[in-house]
Amino acid sequence: MMLRQLQYFLDLAETEHLTKSANNLFVTQSTISHGITQLEKELGIALFKRIGRGLVISQAGIKFKAYASRALQEIASGKMELSQLSDLQTGSLTIGVIPTFLDSLIPPAVAKFNQIYPGIMLSIRDLRADLIEEQLIAGELDIGIAFHPTQRQEIQTEHLFDERLVLLISKKHALGKIKSIDMANLNNVALCLLPKSFSTRRLIDDSFMKIKIKTKVVVEIESVSSLIESCLQGNLATIIPERAAPTNKEFHIINLLNPTPIRKAGILLRKGNTYSKAADAFIKIVKTTL
Repeated sequence: MMLRQLQYFLDLAETEHLTKSANNLFVTQSTISHGITQLEKELGIALFKRIGRGLVISQAGIKFKAYASRALQEIASGKMELSQLSDLQTGSLTIGVIPTFLDSLIPPAVAKFNQIYPGIMLSIRDLRADLIEEQLIAGELDIGIAFHPTQRQEIQTEHLFDERLVLLISKKHALGKIKSIDMANLNNVALCLLPKSFSTRRLIDDSFMKIKIKTKVVVEIESVSSLIESCLQGNLATIIPERAAPTNKEFHIINLLNPTPIRKAGILLRKGNTYSKAADAFIKIVKTTL
């Protein structure tokens, strides 16, 4: 099995189109077709279904895709490790980050990393926590920065810090003068929250379930910045991570009590993976910039 066969397979798995993959990889269609045929012979199973002149990835191909992607990722990590054990002079690092950390945690870490290791290309992806886990397992990310515990057993974590969730309102809101509130007293407050697919929302819902309170969620938005803006008029309140809360005079932050929802931030890594010096260096820098 050759590396180029895996590269042909992974690109064709995405495009399901010989011409597009040939253009992407700067080879002929017959070269890709021959490479896939040889790979299928070696594996003893069809990776694509031939439908007329088209191609559709098979169930076997879907299963094999994750392994092929991880294999190439491991080889890329090995090359980086050898590229001069490298004084970290060259290479790349791909990091998945949940949206609320992009504006607070990541910028100082990226700036410091680039200052020390200018030859390393950083690619930062704005992703939900579940997608970070999925892409780590598939070998598409080197590092994730999200919450733990994680949903997938294939992921291991390194704890970074604990972060409280707070109630954010406009100063025009009826609760605009209090400093803290029991979560039980939010039963009639109109809330604007992230959808249930987000881990932060699940933490909020679990906190309300513990005290058997039914919430009044009237709006769901997939963006923390949009949640914040929606509270400006004074009618809505939102629950967001403390680090994401704005500090301007238009908003008021209220501490949540009994219980206080706390999420645990961490570095996410795929179990059993070999990590480059660049990944280790970035993790250390993130920890020093907290």
